[in-house]
Amino acid sequence: MDLPSPHAGIELDTINLSQFNRVSEGERSDSESSLPQKIDYKTFVKDILKKFWKNDSFMSFSSQISDVNKILNLKYSSASDIADVILRNMALTSKLLKLVNSSFYGQFSHKKGIKTISEAMIILGTEEIKLAAASLKIYEMMQDIADVSILKKKTLKAMQRSLMAHQVAKELNIGDAEAIQISAMLYDFGEYLVTLFSPEVYINIEVVKDEKGISREKASKEVIGVSYSELGRFIASKWHLPPSVIYAMKPVSDFNCTRQELANQDLLRYICSFSNELCAIEFSDAGENVGKEIMGISTTYKKPLDVPASKCVDLLKVSWNKITKHASILNIDISEG
Repeated sequence: MDLPSPHAGIELDTINLSQFNRVSEGERSDSESSLPQKIDYKTFVKDILKKFWKNDSFMSFSSQISDVNKILNLKYSSASDIADVILRNMALTSKLLKLVNSSFYGQFSHKKGIKTISEAMIILGTEEIKLAAASLKIYEMMQDIADVSILKKKTLKAMQRSLMAHQVAKELNIGDAEAIQISAMLYDFGEYLVTLFSPEVYINIEVVKDEKGISREKASKEVIGVSYSELGRFIASKWHLPPSVIYAMKPVSDFNCTRQELANQDLLRYICSFSNELCAIEFSDAGENVGKEIMGISTTYKKPLDVPASKCVDLLKVSWNKITKHASILNIDISEG
């Protein structure tokens, strides 16, 4: 089954985006004035791209994304080839080894600890390490930009969602699930960008969502003209991430299909969507409501994934415990969670 293009279904192909690849530091967006009554989605996306390309953290990450893509695409390369790519970034290498030695990404028995990336690959597996490296690079980029509480919370949720999706895919023994950590981490990237660059629009979407009792996807589509998911996948496509990564970021709507009826790439979409819904639960609510939400999500995904409510609770607890346990290594302020 051929994968659709990364931004299939996004009506942005008629926009000439090349002029927005670089914007001078002194240029200001026209839309920084008051929010219009009706948003033209092409203008809005252009504005997001302008701000995106002149943000230092995004610019820095964009210049390094080739390394991430190399890591993700080195499926049949030797461990030493992948290690060479990872070792180009010494800070990443140091943090990755700390996480590996603290059993963040796997369990192992090693008295003296793992001292090299190549050794880590031998003990934990090449796939585990290369994905940990790629995930850390993306996480650090998102964290660097998160300068307000709501963005920091979204970044933490992205990491938690990534860990949960990886665990579900692993337990379901799904093949070709190598990049699901990245897809899950970037799953709400469109919402993240709108929150960062157009907070007034984000608030407007939240108001529409609450007043009409609709999903954020539908509310964002109504307010902006494109959904959060469409925007996130479109921007992610500018980094030339593997099509399988961007395809798995696409939301699902049919919950009557069974796992056996789904191709692997579609099953990964369900896992990302499932992890996103679990991470969206507000634990500040009463315990009874939280339990109902977890049960509801488990029931919704019964046919495609069949993850019991008790397992959902375990996924939430284990993933969050990993994050809090290693907050110092990841440079996380868990009070924002």
